[in-house]
Amino acid sequence: MKENLFVSKMTTLFNNTLESLPTLHIAFCFDDNYAMPAGIAMSSVIVNNPDKNLVFHLFGNHVSNEKILKFNELKKTNVSIIYYEISDDFSINPDTLVLHVSASTCLRFVVPQILNKVTSRVLYLDCDVLCTDNLNELINTDLNNKYAAVVPDVDKTQEKQSTACNITYGEYFNAGMIYINTDMWVENNLTDKAFTMINSGKVYKFADQDVLNILMKGKTVFLPRRFNNITALTVGGKEDDLVGQRSVIIHYVTGNKPWYRLYLTPLYQQYLLLSPWANDKLLLANENAPSTTRRYAKMLAKEHKYFSAFKYYLLYLKHKAFKKH
Repeated sequence: MKENLFVSKMTTLFNNTLESLPTLHIAFCFDDNYAMPAGIAMSSVIVNNPDKNLVFHLFGNHVSNEKILKFNELKKTNVSIIYYEISDDFSINPDTLVLHVSASTCLRFVVPQILNKVTSRVLYLDCDVLCTDNLNELINTDLNNKYAAVVPDVDKTQEKQSTACNITYGEYFNAGMIYINTDMWVENNLTDKAFTMINSGKVYKFADQDVLNILMKGKTVFLPRRFNNITALTVGGKEDDLVGQRSVIIHYVTGNKPWYRLYLTPLYQQYLLLSPWANDKLLLANENAPSTTRRYAKMLAKEHKYFSAFKYYLLYLKHKAFKKH
């Protein structure tokens, strides 16, 4: 396999290391829409891990130069950032990309193959996460003869996908956090196998996550929920307030993301304000899902905030009309 698989250009934004500290390699994969959330996730890692060198490997699919340059503002004495520009050759069977899944999430298939040149361990994180504590316990996990350390998915998904993927109940994992043994990955040629499966014509409900579960079956270490605390936000909700104090990674699943104003929680706002994106204007909601604006209007009406409710209902009607055109 070519070492530059799908990578058309590699750019080191900056390279800062302190000799006295150990090094952790972390990978994020994203398109233009997820550059800002990736940056906030990275910022949260930096805040909570001052005791190690952090090398961020960013795999970007059609990301604007302006958004890439913004990552330069994360510069610290213990932080390095390397950007991998993905070529136009990268494509995924569109029929299997459902449930808010973008092609960019499948870039994680190439991460261990490419990074094996520089590290035998890499922490892959989705962009819709916050790191709220030190990562030492996670990265000290023994991966001898294991592909990765992972966290089981929530019960509802667990039940359906364990059956669909022919996996023992309780061993279907969520792929938003994967601490990967790159040596074992490369030895078993998982990158080629993963792309063959995802582009075979078969539709996997959870796309790359199903493929990874099938390929890694029986060869993963399962970690406690606090290392991938799966959280679904509701309009005006503060679900991450209910997450335990010992949580290390909070993972915001579903299309209700905390970088939209309707779903912004105090905790996410705290990390947003600590990041270079603090002054960015947040969108009200996902423009492809105007129904969230309607739900917010209903909630305001229940709280007898009728003027605001009317305003948001008008916004909903505007979004709906815009979508029709």
